[in-house]
Amino acid sequence: MACSGSKIPEDADPENPLWRFACRFWESSAAREACLGLQDRGWSVTRLLCAAWLATSGKVLPGTESAQVTAWRRDVTEPLRSVKKAITKNNPRTAMVREYIARSELEAERVELALAYQALISDKHTGSGEVATANLALSNLLAAAPEKTMDNETGSLLDILTRELSTLVEGDNKPC
Repeated sequence: MACSGSKIPEDADPENPLWRFACRFWESSAAREACLGLQDRGWSVTRLLCAAWLATSGKVLPGTESAQVTAWRRDVTEPLRSVKKAITKNNPRTAMVREYIARSELEAERVELALAYQALISDKHTGSGEVATANLALSNLLAAAPEKTMDNETGSLLDILTRELSTLVEGDNKPC
């Protein structure tokens, strides 16, 4: 793998505000299923979570992603996900291996979010404005898109995420 642990900055804190937001947002089954549905269509859940988190602070998602985040996803997170998906879910003979890989994938996603958080807080181009959270969320989510054209189902999944984010912001937004 091209991405080694030594390239991960020691100050990339896995217990950061973006991770806590992601945990809280993931509690919504609608948000979770929408994110996974978009992931199946080639979207990055990390980009989606960054877009949503920034919208809660009135900030705009940068048009590009940190090369370090992209490399970590490509070299670590996605291969773990592929291996996990290759193992049948309900096979008792492989259940322990699949669960171990699933936990490893979650920890890889946690590192990915730590890297994303570090990049976002140091990005001088992350703007802010007086745009309503729902509008900014949709704008940020569209900026996270792997491509600019989308079908009705993708639009519906984005609507679900925007609605769930608005619900989270209006409700109790305590850390997980």
